Amino acid sequence: VFKHREEEAAVCNMDLKCSAGSMEDEMTCSVCQELFKDPVTLRCGHNFCQECVCEYWKGKTSQSCPICRDDSATSDLKTNHTLRNIVDIYKKEGKKVKGESKPVCSQHKKELELYCVEDQEAICVMCVILKKHKNHEFLSIEEALQKFKEELKNSLKPLQDTHQKIAELKERYRENLNNIHRMVSISFSQTLRDMRERDRRFDTRVLSLITGSHNSIHDMVQKLKSILSNWGFSNRPKSSSDVESPNITENIVIDKQLKCREELCDSFFLTECKFIKKELEAKILSEVYRQFLAGTKLTKDLKMMVTLDPNTAHPNLTVSEDLTAVTRGSTRREDLPDNPERFDRSPCVLGSEGFTSGRHSWVVDVEKQTNWILGVAAESANRKEFIFQNLKPERGFWTVRLYEGGYIAFTDEGETRLDMLKTPKKVLVFVDYEAGKVSFSNADDMSHIYTFTHKFKHKIFPFFWPG
Repeated sequence: VFKHREEEAAVCNMDLKCSAGSMEDEMTCSVCQELFKDPVTLRCGHNFCQECVCEYWKGKTSQSCPICRDDSATSDLKTNHTLRNIVDIYKKEGKKVKGESKPVCSQHKKELELYCVEDQEAICVMCVILKKHKNHEFLSIEEALQKFKEELKNSLKPLQDTHQKIAELKERYRENLNNIHRMVSISFSQTLRDMRERDRRFDTRVLSLITGSHNSIHDMVQKLKSILSNWGFSNRPKSSSDVESPNITENIVIDKQLKCREELCDSFFLTECKFIKKELEAKILSEVYRQFLAGTKLTKDLKMMVTLDPNTAHPNLTVSEDLTAVTRGSTRREDLPDNPERFDRSPCVLGSEGFTSGRHSWVVDVEKQTNWILGVAAESANRKEFIFQNLKPERGFWTVRLYEGGYIAFTDEGETRLDMLKTPKKVLVFVDYEAGKVSFSNADDMSHIYTFTHKFKHKIFPFFWPG
């Protein structure tokens, strides 16, 4: 009977220890790993020591829960009075339970009160007296516990900082993506409005030309009538029999004169009508072509959004946070990995999206640049050499350059000088993969700069060499 009761007491004692251990876990701050001091509750429902969570947020750009990363703020902190009272009661009433669960030395059955730094184990007083740990350095269990907590906290800090950086990076790229979607939506809507307005102006202009041409024809008819009137055809007799002349010979002469005048007038009328017709056709064709150019200017609104690939950028180049602009510096960054796709000798960068089909266009702002090279490059082009001497189609580059006010195209035959009537502020690059064409134009007036013709076989990417 006594043995049975002892077993029941042991089981109850074990359950009590487990219960106490589980309860203590619930009352422990996940930051300092100690019982809560002035516990506060975040918006997400997690609890921390007020001092711990405020210290954790110091130096961070955003305030989030250390456990679930949900957004929070200092103003959201609410003191958890219930939890604080439970912790206080536990500290008072739970000491006895906690004392019963103290670990003991497996060899001497004594309480583990010391920690051997050299052997890295908890020991009892008897272990020291019996000289097993002679001349070793010792710490009390409390000192060792505090030391390990500090080491753990220091080890966790870089990980917490990394989590914070990842969260900030995700937020930044989410914002960039939203900006891109918004810009595409605005650009598409504006393009539709511009196209409708262009069609309306075109219809109005052509109608005006036709009306003006009808007026010109009417004026010409009036002019012919005036000429006929001056020649005596306004009230001329219908034939020689209507002419009151007894002389037959004179009548014959009049008939011949009338016939000659009619043929002359018919010839003059036909010539004038043909001239008017050609003039009308020329005006309409000219207007159609002008409107076509005006419509082609809309390609700058239909252009694709080029994002740069920072993994291809030369170490002297700096790509903007939204990946749409690049600047060239004088200092080479040494912290970048030498990955296969990176240009390591020439200051170049590629677009992040390549093409194997279709038509694509983009506009590059070069207004403040005095030296640049633009175009496309094949995915297989060599990026681990000085490529300036190899900027030619046979080596996978289709590019044009501005240098000291002069424009050239890099062809397989060498440098081809280009005559420019106007310095472009923006350059439109147009690619037709199936047609094998890479064209460059002044994006402001759509004047042609140069066109490469090539049968593409590989993926090609937008190419940029800033000055």
